[in-house]
Amino acid sequence: MSPTGTAGTPDVDVREVPGVTDAPGVPAAPDVSVIVVVREAAPHLHRCLESLAGQTIGEARIEVLVVDDESADGNQAELERFSSDHPGLCTVLRPGTPNQAVARARGRYVFFLPADGFLGREALTRLVDAADIHGSDVVYAKAAGASTAVFARTGHGVPRDAPGLARELSCTKLFRREPVVEPHGLRFREDIPTALAEQAFTLEALFRARGISVLADYDYCFAVGESPEAVPPIEDLLRGTAAVMAVTARFTEPGPLRDAFHLRYFADEADRLTGPGLLETAEPVRRRVFAGLRRLVTDHLGDAVLARLRPGLRLRLSYVRTGDLPGLLSVIRYEAGHGVPPLRTELVSAAWRRTGPARHTLVVTARSPLPGLAALDAAPVRLTGPAPQTGRILLRPAPDGGGTEIEVRIPADAFPPGRTRVGLRTAVLGTEHLATVPAGAPPRRAHGLRGLRPYRLDVAADGTRGLVVAVAPVGLPGRRFSGGRARPA
Repeated sequence: MSPTGTAGTPDVDVREVPGVTDAPGVPAAPDVSVIVVVREAAPHLHRCLESLAGQTIGEARIEVLVVDDESADGNQAELERFSSDHPGLCTVLRPGTPNQAVARARGRYVFFLPADGFLGREALTRLVDAADIHGSDVVYAKAAGASTAVFARTGHGVPRDAPGLARELSCTKLFRREPVVEPHGLRFREDIPTALAEQAFTLEALFRARGISVLADYDYCFAVGESPEAVPPIEDLLRGTAAVMAVTARFTEPGPLRDAFHLRYFADEADRLTGPGLLETAEPVRRRVFAGLRRLVTDHLGDAVLARLRPGLRLRLSYVRTGDLPGLLSVIRYEAGHGVPPLRTELVSAAWRRTGPARHTLVVTARSPLPGLAALDAAPVRLTGPAPQTGRILLRPAPDGGGTEIEVRIPADAFPPGRTRVGLRTAVLGTEHLATVPAGAPPRRAHGLRGLRPYRLDVAADGTRGLVVAVAPVGLPGRRFSGGRARPA
């Protein structure tokens, strides 16, 4: 099956494939190698290891490979005790790396278990049986309390575009060593943050897998510690995000499957890369991060993914797409100060301007906190009302440099006699809103001619979010315009 296709079950029933016969005198290969990575002090390591010794699959069918970074002496004492109590079960790599453990693993499958977690007693039996019976190369194991979409039900031959699959990319899963891990030298990247290295490993395994299973019928893994997530330096986060997205791009064609995986990283990692932390970085670092993020956006952010992001992030990434670093920083500062993205527009003034003998033009000025508004979208501002095609809209930087000033000019002749409502609608990146008229804005009046007849021109707030223009011949008794309402003279 092509790596870009849908995962399924192989035609061969793996239950009928003879097992591997070990050479005389060589210990039988275990079914599963459990790799436990110990980073820093691990107060729950005892419970983690004892859960492995108590597996119903039996110690003879597993091996435990512990990677210890020598960061805490207490870990070493616990590992020595466990090795003494369970001879032959555990191998400690001290110091060591996860890649060294993967290379030494002898099991038909490998399973990664954090040192602050432990397994349900039947976990490995159920995982190995599911992989053997259904021919699955990757098996998702439900953790206690998990309520994400991917664990809504147990399934085999699960497609890669299954709901929630793209968001569950930790390496706490069962992986078949042959043909997924070893033939391709699948290892963890050591030059990117740990969490992203795990995700890159899992992603490649998913794309190479002939079959994927999701087991939601049992609590396989339990967490007993709250290990705070390490916040990597922003350049490391960018490099890791680029590495993970490169895996998806390598194994998929443009389309919904690729979009589903890329969405996960634009929604999470790109959100952090364009968050307040960018403001706190040194200028050279900021420029490098922006340039790298722009490459990711150019290469991987299609309109279908952009449309599914929340409006504030969609806005920030649009400034990245246009190469406007000052605009992006302005948006980040605004959102940090106001708690919401700057997706609003306010009308500043509306008045009549004489443009010839007895001729006038309605000039409406508005203000958006978005800088460079015209570069973000085609025709981002438009008029609402019966005569929008007659208005001319000008966009320019606000005089104080913060945002965009909007000027709309509508000839008075475009308004028919009577009352006409006019508004400004700003549509940026799929988010639309009407401009707000400040409360108490005074009405404006002018007089002009239509042919030989004098007319009075009034403009005022309409009491909602727009303006009302009233055009009436001068001298007709009965009605007078004030504050957006017609009333008896």
